[in-house]
Amino acid sequence: MKKINQLINRSVDQKLHQMDTLAEIIAHFFSISVENRFWPLLKNQRITLLTDDPHFATQARFQQHLLCKYLSKCLNINIRGIDIKVIGLHLASTEQKMGDFRTSNHAAHIMQSIAQGIEDKELSDAVTRLAKTLSRPRV
Repeated sequence: MKKINQLINRSVDQKLHQMDTLAEIIAHFFSISVENRFWPLLKNQRITLLTDDPHFATQARFQQHLLCKYLSKCLNINIRGIDIKVIGLHLASTEQKMGDFRTSNHAAHIMQSIAQGIEDKELSDAVTRLAKTLSRPRV
């Protein structure tokens, strides 16, 4: 049986280490913590900085020339440019799509009776609303 370290391809390990190093350097430059706010990629002496935060993207765009010089100095690589891209993460929308998922009236009544036994008012109301929503006929 092989150890897990032997199963990881060396090039993948090096690429992951490079991404971690880049993330730490960029976080230090902007004085922020590394918390899944951005994902840097280095390819052909260009950095692509992916982020889900439009405010961070704007800040990075204004400082991209300074960041480029800073990264070139820290990495000892001539960085030719930085592309900053805002990516949208698939978040749940305020109006959830229920699709074909519905419950019977009997199941909805059971959920409502359970909700009546819950002492937390907000939780009780939420379960009641859920039961009503799930038992609504399709339009």
